[in-house]
Amino acid sequence: MKRFNNLESRIRVLGGFAPLLLLAAAMLGFIGCVSRLSYGEATIINYPAPEGIIGSQDARIFVNDEELFVYETAVNHNRIYEQFPELSSAPVAYFDFEGTVEIKIQAEDVSSAVVRPLSLGIKPVVKDGVISFPLSKPAFLTIEVNGLPKRAIHLFANPLETDIPDFNDPNVIYVGPGIHDRFVVRLRDNQTLYLAGGAVLRSHIISNNGENIRVMGRGIIDGSAFDRWPNAVVPIDFQMCKDASAEGVIILDPAGWTLNTFGCENVTIENVKIISARPNGDGITTQSCKNLTARNCFVRSWDDSLVVKNYGNGVSENILFKDIVIWSDLAQSCEIGYETLGPRMDGITFEDITVLHNFHKPVMSIHNSDQAHIQNVTFRDITVEDAQMGLGDATNDNFLIDLSIAESQWSRS
Repeated sequence: MKRFNNLESRIRVLGGFAPLLLLAAAMLGFIGCVSRLSYGEATIINYPAPEGIIGSQDARIFVNDEELFVYETAVNHNRIYEQFPELSSAPVAYFDFEGTVEIKIQAEDVSSAVVRPLSLGIKPVVKDGVISFPLSKPAFLTIEVNGLPKRAIHLFANPLETDIPDFNDPNVIYVGPGIHDRFVVRLRDNQTLYLAGGAVLRSHIISNNGENIRVMGRGIIDGSAFDRWPNAVVPIDFQMCKDASAEGVIILDPAGWTLNTFGCENVTIENVKIISARPNGDGITTQSCKNLTARNCFVRSWDDSLVVKNYGNGVSENILFKDIVIWSDLAQSCEIGYETLGPRMDGITFEDITVLHNFHKPVMSIHNSDQAHIQNVTFRDITVEDAQMGLGDATNDNFLIDLSIAESQWSRS
């Protein structure tokens, strides 16, 4: 990974970040340093956490005996929509690697474990309170101790970064390791926001009418600092943009929708990891967009995980969700609707989707409650490991697949 001795000369701070504060956070607000380790043919990159972050008290994770920092993030096991639900928490960790590594997890009172997705074929060994298994390719792993979804451990094993931007470029906003609090970051034409591993950014990232914009890196966008109702900010919000992308980052505990695109063209979302817990915590949501691809992502959400809507007089066209792992605590996993205004929604594909858990409403759904003509929708190779539709307040929505044209509380026409 690219490293610099003179960090100040490499950091371009745009949109109001203070260079000295950011430099201080990068140099002083970090427990340890990024480590790149070689074990035979395996390479591991470990990102320690910023000072001030409290780690998990009951889960420890090692990769080839290198200990990872284990974060705690909000999750929601309630199956009834409430404005102020009681939240739980779950351990989360991440690292980059190539080759084959050995994962070891210490957890309280462990007697057995399940590693999802099941299609990976990982059969963990549990001995003396330690879960262990080999891993030879990047994956979004969910480890359920004693087979229980509560306190499930999320482990994001990334590939090595290969497209790190040039920090000398004046259009690159570099957010280094440490905690960074800023209410909003606005991206303009040709700008890239790069979150380094070990960075925790508490902000609302938005671009209006931007072209050629990117949000990327290995850092975390943390929404926990924002109150859900007075500050219903969206962590990544692209409005009327062209050639936009979000890559590699982790988004935790958003105060509303998580990653939103509206009226955009040519959008790529890749290797983004999302865990939401509060009301309307939709995962990847897109409205009236053309040529959008979301692939190789993880979404655990407390509302629709992947959702296509149509607002205004717009058109949704050529939308692809592919190779995505989902955990839906509330609402639908793969949804079109309910807001379906505008003349047309055409060419929407959900492909190679793995649903770890679906606890509430349908897995696959089209809900047309407005006037859009919806056509050429494909659900292909959808794997559902655990389907428990109808829990909580979804008693009348206990379908695996639900295709309907009906008035709803969200109808506009």
